[in-house]
Amino acid sequence: MARSVSNEQLRDPNSNESLQPEYARNDLRSIKDNMLVLIGLCTHLGCVPLYKPKMGELDSTWKGGFFCPCHGSKFDLSGRVFKGVPAPTNLSVPPHKYVGENHLVIGEGA
Repeated sequence: MARSVSNEQLRDPNSNESLQPEYARNDLRSIKDNMLVLIGLCTHLGCVPLYKPKMGELDSTWKGGFFCPCHGSKFDLSGRVFKGVPAPTNLSVPPHKYVGENHLVIGEGA
């Protein structure tokens, strides 16, 4: 479950400008509450963001998420981009669906 981040801190909190299927257009940007599927490439220049889940890991206000060490872009635990960083949009959510409790197919929509 994502930790609360203020919408004022985010560039596109409602994912209006970001790539994700309609079924992932929600606060968690996922089908299931406990599973997030993202394309692991920063939307700035395609670098690979690091998963930094610990609160305070980057600074005292960090609530966990993804950090691109190449150019400093930050994303929350739902892959939503913070304001003031180079990345223009949230991390992309690819088409995907669950065909069983523990079986995920990426590349096909739900």
